[in-house]
Amino acid sequence: MANILQVQNPTMGGQGIGSPGVYPHTPQTPQIQSPDRVIPSPPGENGEQIGPEVGEGTINFESNYTNFIQRMYEGMQLTMEMEQLLFTDGVALQTMGDTEIQEVLTQLFTEMETTEPEELMTLIESQQQAQVKFSGELFDGLRDILNEKISPSFRETILDFVKTYNNYASSEHLLNQMESLGKDIESLLLPSSRESFSKLMEQLDKNAAPGDIEKNTEVINKEIIPFLSKYVSKTHNYGAVRTASVLFSLYAVKYEAGDKNVLQQLFTKMIKNGDFRMFFKGDPEEALQKAMENLRPQSEKAKNLPEMLTKLIQKGTEGSAGSESVEKYYKVLNHLLMNESVYMPLLHLLVPFRYQDKNVMSEMWIDPDAERDRPDAAKKQKLFIKFSIQNVGNFELISMVNNGNVNMQIFVPPTLTEPQENISRSIQDIITKNGLRVSTMELGVLTRSHRVDEVFPEIKEKEKGINVAV
Repeated sequence: MANILQVQNPTMGGQGIGSPGVYPHTPQTPQIQSPDRVIPSPPGENGEQIGPEVGEGTINFESNYTNFIQRMYEGMQLTMEMEQLLFTDGVALQTMGDTEIQEVLTQLFTEMETTEPEELMTLIESQQQAQVKFSGELFDGLRDILNEKISPSFRETILDFVKTYNNYASSEHLLNQMESLGKDIESLLLPSSRESFSKLMEQLDKNAAPGDIEKNTEVINKEIIPFLSKYVSKTHNYGAVRTASVLFSLYAVKYEAGDKNVLQQLFTKMIKNGDFRMFFKGDPEEALQKAMENLRPQSEKAKNLPEMLTKLIQKGTEGSAGSESVEKYYKVLNHLLMNESVYMPLLHLLVPFRYQDKNVMSEMWIDPDAERDRPDAAKKQKLFIKFSIQNVGNFELISMVNNGNVNMQIFVPPTLTEPQENISRSIQDIITKNGLRVSTMELGVLTRSHRVDEVFPEIKEKEKGINVAV
């Protein structure tokens, strides 16, 4: 099968880091090992050397980016791990687990249910929108400006605006985090203090619009945080209550930093700069309005699916799915967090669903600007999609979309009996109905799963230029 998208199979040699992740562990006294104490890792699925593992109790002073690369290799099986977690273990726990985990699974499976193609498309689009804050004309323009030779002060203004916008866009999430943390703190307080703290938390406006932080900030800064400070000082509780109080304060600081008035001031300062007017194409006011419209309240389905999935993983790490499964849930959690790393240059989506009574686990990586390093190149979008269909098998799709033209490679399970020409014709019909044109399409049998760094080799290449010491 021709490699029309130039998917690479890079050598994965070189030194890596064994990441401790978030697994519970027994503290040990770290020891610095000499190079000859490094233990070679087992070969990858094709015999390639993924990188050495560091012996137990060692400290490896490689870069954070090398650590990320190593964790990325370890997370290649996330789709299969989640499939096992949901559609095998989860189905059993729905009838045999404790009451709370049964409720979570029942609601999760309800949110995953789809019967029509339009319903499935809505589900996937809602999950994508829930994870994309910096999309649209405004942020595309700001990325282009940051690639130009601009003054340090102007660059700092843009970054301040983006930082404030991030806090502004996260207002609802931060409020929910503070509410959840408040309940945890309340359960940790002495019984005599719980009612007073509960009344303070009830003063928070949980439905405040993004950026409308004045009322809630006043309650937090003048009532809640002073109450917790006095409680810790009075009871000398320097354990769980103090730790939770510090975390609550951190969320509060980010929430306050999303003030809509500050955001507007930074936006005005930014667009008045001469370089902005020179490089930005279009109406910035209209672009900002569209960006804010994208932050409109999500549908209940868009919010409930990730929320229920998060609750399930949390319950699993707490042992609700059985003590023998705790490590399995921590492993999935680590792999999910790896894909949210600041080093991951791609949009990552994990969308489990049921379609026409079949369980499907899908995982996607999307690069909305695949050739950003070439200033003369047209904007291209590259996609890598894995999906596993119950009783059918594993599929993989690699696609490049360039100005409405689609180049695509599709890999199907070897057990699939449907003639390949029928599959190709059906897919081309779907693409055409959505206003795109098929330039090239090739079908092949999936003999092994592709790695993310094969499809997006720039991830591995960037390791040469990033060396942030641990």
